[in-house]
Amino acid sequence: MGKFDVLFQNDPALAGVKTERAASRRGGAVSGLPAGTWISDGVYRVETLREIGGVPENGGLANPEEYNALREMGAGERLSFLDLETTGLSGGTGTYAFLCGLGAVCGKYFKVVQFFLKNPAHEAEWLEAVDAGIPKNATLVTYNGKTFDVPMLRTRHVLSRMCPHWESSPHVDLLYFSRRFYRGHLESCSLGSVETNVLGVRRANRDVPGALIPEIYARYLRTGAAASLRGVFYHNELDIASLASLYRRVSDALAGRAGRGREFLRAGDIWNDMGKTEAASRLWKMALDESESRAEASLRMAFAAKRGMEHENARIRFTEAFREFSSRGASRHAAELFVILEELAKLEEHRFMRPERALAHVTAALDAMRRARRYGEATDTARAKAMEHRRERLLKKIRAPV
Repeated sequence: MGKFDVLFQNDPALAGVKTERAASRRGGAVSGLPAGTWISDGVYRVETLREIGGVPENGGLANPEEYNALREMGAGERLSFLDLETTGLSGGTGTYAFLCGLGAVCGKYFKVVQFFLKNPAHEAEWLEAVDAGIPKNATLVTYNGKTFDVPMLRTRHVLSRMCPHWESSPHVDLLYFSRRFYRGHLESCSLGSVETNVLGVRRANRDVPGALIPEIYARYLRTGAAASLRGVFYHNELDIASLASLYRRVSDALAGRAGRGREFLRAGDIWNDMGKTEAASRLWKMALDESESRAEASLRMAFAAKRGMEHENARIRFTEAFREFSSRGASRHAAELFVILEELAKLEEHRFMRPERALAHVTAALDAMRRARRYGEATDTARAKAMEHRRERLLKKIRAPV
C-alpha cells in the first residue's frame, strides 16, 4: 500500500452535496485555498460531492455509468474522470501540472477529489497522491487527454523515476467523440463550447478562463497568496462534472436514447466504422425522423442497401435522398445530387437493365456538375469525364439494333 492509499480505503458518510474539512497545520503559510486538508507538507486535497440527478450547474448530474454504450468501445465498468491544470499549454519537460481533479461515481453521488501541488519541490509526493486516487483497473476518461493530460503525467512520472499503476488502463478521450458528433455544427469542439451548446452548462462568475490559469498559479508561487486559486479549483471541478455529463450524453446518443437527428446520424457513422452495421442502420432510421438529418440519413441507408445487394431498396433510398437534397436547394447541394444520380444510373444500367432511365440520370448528373461549378464548388474532373463516357456508352447501347 502506498503512502496515500489509506486515504481512499473508506469514504466519509455522504450526507450532503459538499464535504468540507478544516485544513491541518501542514502546508506552511499557505492560506486562502478552498476548504480541504493538507495530506502532506506539499499536497492539499479538496473533496466535492454532487448528487446524482440533475445538471452540473445545479450541483448534480446523471449517472455516467448507466447504460454505457461505450463499453463496446473499450471502456470498463468503473470510470475515473481526470483533468489537469498546468503551468502552460505547450507541454515539454518545463511544463508541469499543479492541480489534478479526479471524478468517480460514489453511491448516490459523484465525487470529485482535487490534489493541489504547493510547489514543484513536492511533485513526487503529489504524483503519488494522484496515483493513489485513481482506482485500480478503472477506465480513464479525459478531454484531449490522449494528447495532453496523460502524456503530461507520464512525463512527470518519468522525471520523478516513478511508474504509475494506470499506465496500461483503458482510456476514453471524449474530444474524439465531440469531433465526430459536433464538428461542422459548432464553431469549436472545445469543452467550453460543448458545455454551452450541448450540455446547457452555465458557469458561475467565480470561474476563471483556462488561458489565465498558468499565470494565476505563477502569481501564487511568487506571493504565497492562494485566494485567487479558488476560481481555478472551481474551473477544474466543473470540467470534471462536465466530462461526466458528456460521457453520459455520448453513451446515450450511441444507444439512441438521447440527442437530435444529427447526433443519431453521427452515432450511426461511428458504429458503421466499427463494422456494426445493424446498430448503424437503427440510428440512421432514427435520424430520418428529423428534417435536419433526413437527407444525409437517406443517403447513408442507400449506400448500406447497396452494400447489402438490396438493389430495389437502394434505388428507393437514393431516390428519397435526391428529393431531400433537392428540396434544400439544387445548386447548393449539386455535389451530393451528382453522387446520387451516378448511383441511380449504375443501378438502372447494371441491375435493372433499363438504359433509358440510366441515361436520364446521367444527363441530370452532368447538369448537377455544371451547377456545382457555377456555385463555386470544387468538382471532380475525373468523375465528370467518367460520366461523359457513361453517357456515350448508354447512347450507343440504346441506338444499337435489337
